[in-house]
Amino acid sequence: MKFYTIFIVKKSFTNRFRAVYDIRNERVYKSGPDGRKRERRELVFYDDIRLEHELNFVKKIGTLTEHELHVHAALEISVLLENDANYHLIDREYHGRPGDVFVFRPFEPHWNLARETGRPMKWTMVLFAPSIVRSIPDGYKLLTPFYAADKFAPLIKGHTSYAQSIHRAAKEAVEEEERQLPGWRAKQLVCFIDILVQIFRCYTEAQQDQSLHKRQADHGIIQVIEYMLSHFSEDIDMCEMIAMSNLRKTMFFRTFKEITRLSPNEFISRLRLQSAIHLLDHTDKSITDIAFECGFHSLSYFNKHFKQFRGVSPREHRSLSRSSGRLRS
Repeated sequence: MKFYTIFIVKKSFTNRFRAVYDIRNERVYKSGPDGRKRERRELVFYDDIRLEHELNFVKKIGTLTEHELHVHAALEISVLLENDANYHLIDREYHGRPGDVFVFRPFEPHWNLARETGRPMKWTMVLFAPSIVRSIPDGYKLLTPFYAADKFAPLIKGHTSYAQSIHRAAKEAVEEEERQLPGWRAKQLVCFIDILVQIFRCYTEAQQDQSLHKRQADHGIIQVIEYMLSHFSEDIDMCEMIAMSNLRKTMFFRTFKEITRLSPNEFISRLRLQSAIHLLDHTDKSITDIAFECGFHSLSYFNKHFKQFRGVSPREHRSLSRSSGRLRS
């Protein structure tokens, strides 16, 4: 079996500090023993994960109980198999137990940690590029839970039918890769689609607990998010988005940020950068062509935003990607 189908560039400790990534320029607060909020600084570094394929199932073992957070552009699902884990985000933690499923949102600082020393967590990591859903009916709609940050708890408890179905599908996907019978990649894709559907149904069910007024407001924003996911490389008129949401302008911008933790323009920019990183890593297209294909209207604007996000220029990113190569089993 292939235990590693991705490549992670390992930075030196010094370089990790250079790669500190402030996702929203926001302060993080945690309550102290006296209940008062105190600012806590988190070290976050960008992990340069390059997917060998658009879809990757990777069996992992983790022993660390402490680690700085990282962030990457890939979408990630963690299917916890053995022993308890801490899912550490920048502003909260979740206690994961075997059977649980955790959904990591792109660009969200996080790390998986073993809960106890000597009891390593074992899990199946599903890493994928958003582009893989382009041929799936309503595929971009299925990605909504990964971007609607505050509308969906990322931890799906193991006792739910959704988590149990996801575990079965992930297990089958891993077994398909182990056996590598004819058509195994197609079968693995079928398992992946089932996982996305289960996450989306869990997300949809969670929305039913809201009041009718709140549900209507959020539904309008979700429609906008779904549209942006499938049209981010095009010109997106914000007035049209406001009209689509059926909300007033001020309410639109406020609700959008409540749901995604980003402004609409920041959200679109992140989607474009996410796509650009994938194209830089996996195609020989020119940087200019990639910039325009992803929706940027000038090369200088693309270079500026890419460097703000990644800490290196697109050309430097591609050079690092090609010089590093990939780990193979």
